Amino acid sequence: MKSLLSILALTFVAASMAVAEPVNKNCPVTGKPVLPNCKTTYEGKEVAFCSGKCAKAFKADPKKYADKIK
Repeated sequence: MKSLLSILALTFVAASMAVAEPVNKNCPVTGKPVLPNCKTTYEGKEVAFCSGKCAKAFKADPKKYADKIK
């Protein structure tokens, strides 16, 4: 029983880590509000964008936009 509870606790922790909130509310490329399903990971942080086009631009040159992540 104790090991079953441990497994359930680890599963919960892993699931909550997989649904990380983005660190920004505005797109680092355009400044517009972000979409919750349009995001990528940059330096261990979830970064969200207003569109797939912005995500693509960020991935091509993340350092250009990194200072706009808040």
